Amino acid sequence: MDRVVEALLSAVAVLEDFLQHYSHEHLAINALEEIADKLGDMDSDERRRSDDAIARIAAARDRETPNSGDWVREVPGKLGLT
Repeated sequence: MDRVVEALLSAVAVLEDFLQHYSHEHLAINALEEIADKLGDMDSDERRRSDDAIARIAAARDRETPNSGDWVREVPGKLGLT
């Protein structure tokens, strides 16, 4: 699950970067909305496993560089999943 969540986080990061630096931001917004919609369909067990993976990934980033896991922890809220 961690690798799937890491891949998803990478995609979200690229889309956020795209929103900040390029025109046609509607494409990135549509993609982020689609990701949020699909993740919103998770059942409670899937949500728990996803939340656990987010916590592990954020903690690993914090161990490498303090507070670098903050962005990871914020992604679910940015996608309206909290």
